Amino acid sequence: MNRAERRESILATALAIIDEQGHQGLTMRALARECGMSAPGVMHYFPDMPTLVVAVVAYRERRDAALFAVTEPGPGVTRALLNSVIDNIVARPKAAELFAIVAAQAIDPRHPGHAYFKERTDAIVAEYAPIVGYEYAEPEELLRQLICVCDGLQLNWLREPESFDVRERWQALADPILDAAARCPAQQE
Repeated sequence: MNRAERRESILATALAIIDEQGHQGLTMRALARECGMSAPGVMHYFPDMPTLVVAVVAYRERRDAALFAVTEPGPGVTRALLNSVIDNIVARPKAAELFAIVAAQAIDPRHPGHAYFKERTDAIVAEYAPIVGYEYAEPEELLRQLICVCDGLQLNWLREPESFDVRERWQALADPILDAAARCPAQQE
């Protein structure tokens, strides 16, 4: 494998460990064993655990974005896209937990994920604004609001997964938020 392929393989293996065992099951030693490498070999790609978990979060977001069926603008696409986001959170609770933990740790400017999480919202907005802009007049602002809502729903669900129905809460919030957003003139007809 070349360097990029090996890096992707390490990240995929790390994510598989997290999906199966949670973030507590991820250690450099366990990851190296699963990858058929030594721990120093893994550390050649990811020098420490914080750097590794930030890379895993970024890898997960790239991988999961490819799972969303929504790639073209159209009527109802914004809601379908966000429904996919919520479904993905529920389908991968261990990865959602890792995301929340790393995002919280990355509040510290010294954390290796600080810049990633600062730039994450801008990257999502830039990618999806053209799609959301088909339906809504201010897609950037709407996306920023919806990211906050989805991240908040995710946190509450992770705290109380048995009693907090994230899909039900999303459904209760989605229509009022989307109905209140300014529509594009062509979509008001």
